[in-house]
Amino acid sequence: MGIQGEMLEDIRSGSILHDIGKISIPDEILHKPGKLTPEERLIIEKHPETAFKLLSRIPFLSKAVEIPYCHHEKWDGTGYPRKLAGEQIPLSARIFAVADVWDALSNDRSYNKAWPREQIIEYFIEQTGKHFDPVVAKLFLSMVEKGEI
Repeated sequence: MGIQGEMLEDIRSGSILHDIGKISIPDEILHKPGKLTPEERLIIEKHPETAFKLLSRIPFLSKAVEIPYCHHEKWDGTGYPRKLAGEQIPLSARIFAVADVWDALSNDRSYNKAWPREQIIEYFIEQTGKHFDPVVAKLFLSMVEKGEI
């Protein structure tokens, strides 16, 4: 995408810190096998706000905080914590959301087994323009198709 320099460093820092807000979530919820209750889901959905509160006070992370705060927003406005839509979502968070979901679906988790690669690709195609920024998702899928990912 032609991102370089300071913006690339901010994306790297934000990516590393993307789930720091989960330090406020009890382990029994974080590592729960199976489906979360609606109450547990609400607790999980607070982790971006916790991350924002922790990181926004650190001046050199002022741009990096976009990823921990906004990586669960969705292109169509149905994400959380602020229900941002489209280009209201910082570009860094839109990019990271694609990588984060790919990683989540590609690896076994306590609550979900890894999906087959073709199923993940189908999901990404279906979610382009809903969950994912269409430009970012199409570029990512072209990299998958070329074997770069």
